[in-house]
Amino acid sequence: MPKNRLKVGEIAQRHWVGSGEQVVWVVDPEGHVGSTLGASRTAPHRGSGAGPVLEVPAPEWPLPTRAVAEGRFHNDEWVHDPAVWAWAHAQRPDQVAARWAGLFTAGRDECRLLLTNRRLALVVDGEVTAPAAPASGGLLGRVRTLGQSSPDVPPLVTWWEAPVTTARLHAVPLGRQARPEWFVRLAFSDGSTFEFRDAQAEQSIRTAHANL
Repeated sequence: MPKNRLKVGEIAQRHWVGSGEQVVWVVDPEGHVGSTLGASRTAPHRGSGAGPVLEVPAPEWPLPTRAVAEGRFHNDEWVHDPAVWAWAHAQRPDQVAARWAGLFTAGRDECRLLLTNRRLALVVDGEVTAPAAPASGGLLGRVRTLGQSSPDVPPLVTWWEAPVTTARLHAVPLGRQARPEWFVRLAFSDGSTFEFRDAQAEQSIRTAHANL
C-alpha cells in the first residue's frame, strides 16, 4: 500500500530536500490521467512505453466512461467523469505535461507531485523501484519482498524535477454544469498544461503561494 502524502512529505523533508528547502505541497494521484496530445485524446493516457516501469499492483480505480475514453466529448467535459483525476494538454510528446501524463500513468498511485519553495518534482517511493528479489511462496512471498527495504535504495526516487518557476499555478473552474469542477492548473513555460482535480483548489493555491 502506498504511503500517505503526509508520510511522503515527512520523508521528503528529512531525506530529499536541500539545505533551506521546504516542502510546500504533496499531491497524491486520485484517479487516471487523460491527455490531449495534438489532435489525439486518450483516457487513460497511452504513452510511448519508453519510460520507467514499476511492478506494483494496479490501484482499484474505475475506468473512465466510454465516451471519455473514446474522446467523444466537447472541450472540458471530461471533468465530469469522476474516474479522471487529471488531464495533460500538449502539442508534442516531449512537452512537460505530456511527460507528466506518462510518468503518472507508469507510477500509478505511487507517483507523487512535490512542490517545494525551490522545485517541482515527481517522485516515487524508493522501495518500489528496487529490482524484486526472487520470492518464495508465490504471491505472499512477493508481497513480503515488496515490503522489505534495501539499504542501497534512497527513500524517494526523483523521476522529474525542475525549478518551481517552470510552471504557474492557478485554480480553475472547469466543466459545463452550473456547479463547476475545481482543478489546479500548472501552466508550463513550454506552453503545455497539466490540470488535476482539487475540490479546494482556490485554498490550495493560496496556501501554496503563501509558502513559496
